[in-house]
Amino acid sequence: MLDTMFATETMAELSARQGRLADAMAIYRHLLAGAGGDGDRAAGDTARIAKWKARLAELGSGPASAADSPSAAPEPEKAPPAPPEVTAPPVPRPSLVVREPVRSGQVIYADGRDLIVVASVNSGAQVLADGNIHVYGALKGRAVAGAHGQRDAQLFCLALEAELVGVDTGYLLSDDLTAQWGAPARVELASDGRCTVTPLPLGKPLSRLIGPGRRT
Repeated sequence: MLDTMFATETMAELSARQGRLADAMAIYRHLLAGAGGDGDRAAGDTARIAKWKARLAELGSGPASAADSPSAAPEPEKAPPAPPEVTAPPVPRPSLVVREPVRSGQVIYADGRDLIVVASVNSGAQVLADGNIHVYGALKGRAVAGAHGQRDAQLFCLALEAELVGVDTGYLLSDDLTAQWGAPARVELASDGRCTVTPLPLGKPLSRLIGPGRRT
């Protein structure tokens, strides 16, 4: 039963990474509450519960906020800030392009950029990107776009057969994808924070564009 919760644990860590400690702690408390009613557990499940408890304690022991700290003496007035320097806009980082199939057990992360996989993502593999994700093949593993809080990121694939897809902290599991299973799809985040999937039209078949073949 605990294996099905890995997706929620993934989202908890994404929330923590984005500085959303309250959300991360709430997810871990939900996991612990859901696991509390189990009877006999396997050793792996017991270890995972211990890990969740330790991570919850770690998140809860962060530095106290300024609102919780005792009031301090008023600070002296500061000089007006210097005008900002005029700098060139940052140059966008090129997309990370992966040309080989992503095998089970592999984790690929596109830090601060888009990820393009010109192949399939196999079951048990994970791909994450701070920007968009494009999979020009079957997506059978796990994929999370906008992993660092970019809520307008999107995920595209030619065959949606994923174990998990997500944008930011919203996600869907394979059981939620039956209507779009095996089809080209686009995954994005709705305004209410839910992950949504829409069909991805591919246009006319190539045979219609080039016409019938010539006879010799």
